[in-house]
Amino acid sequence: MIETFGPEYVRPAPAACPDCACCSARLCERGRSSVHQCGGISDKPETVKDCPCSAPTARGTHAWRLERIRAVRYAVERPLEPAEEAFLRALADGEDGVQDPAGVVKPLTVRGFLRFDEEARMLRVTEFGRTYLSARDDARFVTPVHVEAVDLENRTARVVVVGWHITEPVTVLLDQLIHETGLSPAELPGSFLEAAANCRAEDRDDLVLTAVRVAPPLPEGWMDGTVTSGE
Repeated sequence: MIETFGPEYVRPAPAACPDCACCSARLCERGRSSVHQCGGISDKPETVKDCPCSAPTARGTHAWRLERIRAVRYAVERPLEPAEEAFLRALADGEDGVQDPAGVVKPLTVRGFLRFDEEARMLRVTEFGRTYLSARDDARFVTPVHVEAVDLENRTARVVVVGWHITEPVTVLLDQLIHETGLSPAELPGSFLEAAANCRAEDRDDLVLTAVRVAPPLPEGWMDGTVTSGE
């Protein structure tokens, strides 16, 4: 007797991403929350390595946040050579006939601050080049940072950057806090940190923290308002 088990089961294909032609919706969701992007977490990396949904140029992705941190760190910790910065600023300001006698185009391109626009046949300053210049120009302040919660799945932390807003939460990369403070994810919620930040940023996503460290103990009564002036 031949057993019949009905039609052969075929696993449904994953839903396609509505914003790209290379990934499933689920992969792009995960890729946006990974600094490795879609290409770094897919079993077909060559197919999805240039996915625009998780790219550093896609605002709000982990890769985008990481690139902004990198650009700001250059600005505050390892500024460009004067000739490099002058060239970058001249292009950003739209000056005509900008020349490169010092040969700075290649290193600026390698850093991701410049790109060649194939269609227009010209050099352009990238978003991260402009982030670098803004960080060179804008004031940064050391401010308390209160960690409200961490999201292990998405590798983010919800924090209040006191110098920017006393109550509005901001999303930052969890791994940045872990790496710079030495605290574990379990130790972070409820902790007070200190960091340098561009506290005049208009949008919370434009805040970039650097030099994050565990804050010294707060004076007794600071949080409940009972501490008096001069204590």
